[in-house]
Amino acid sequence: MTAPHFFVDSLEEAAVRLNQDDTRHALRSLRLRPGEEVTLADGEGTMALGTLRGDDGGVAVVDVAARWHAPRPAPVVGVVLAAPKGDRLTWAIRRLTEVGVDETVVMTAQRSLRAWEAERSERGADRLHRSAREAAMQSRQPFVMRVRAGATFAEAIRSESPETTIVLWEEASARLSNVLPAQPEAVRLLVGPEGSFSGREIEAAVQAGTRLASLGAPVLRTETAAVVGAALVLHRYGRLG
Repeated sequence: MTAPHFFVDSLEEAAVRLNQDDTRHALRSLRLRPGEEVTLADGEGTMALGTLRGDDGGVAVVDVAARWHAPRPAPVVGVVLAAPKGDRLTWAIRRLTEVGVDETVVMTAQRSLRAWEAERSERGADRLHRSAREAAMQSRQPFVMRVRAGATFAEAIRSESPETTIVLWEEASARLSNVLPAQPEAVRLLVGPEGSFSGREIEAAVQAGTRLASLGAPVLRTETAAVVGAALVLHRYGRLG
């Protein structure tokens, strides 16, 4: 059985404390007992093997036995996603985290059904970050996917490396596999809302030097397209599969 995985703020000390939520998960849900092994990560690449010492004042304490550093994989893979309604955005964040995406940006496109107003963007991003953290724990990742919210389509297509920014568009003539660069430093996929990107947005993307690509004949839901597209990119560069 694989040891349970937890994130902590720092791994510099000989013993670390889990937060309240992780303590409940470790001691009540998983029913871990003193002496059982766990793995730890700080979310920035430092990992450790630890042993549960026990409960100290309602907080789980773990003795750190060994540390190592996990290098951040290349290329950096990001997804810019027009938020679908309901719980589908949270579903997408969890799945993108599990497959190993480095960053997801939630944007508002012209046909978006769900807008991220300034006053709720920070709160919404915090909730999405918690979902990413939980998914990274479940999938035993060394890093927690970064999550940002509130970007516009115009901001999303502005990039210092436009050749690595790809708009997934069902009417594109080129397949995703055919437009991926050979050795990029970073690849960003833009995924539109259920009504797709508008003609004006596609025109703006082309003028900005952004590539257009299709995932093939099936018309996928927003969150499905994001996960499938990301998985194909990760596989192309040897990060998945």
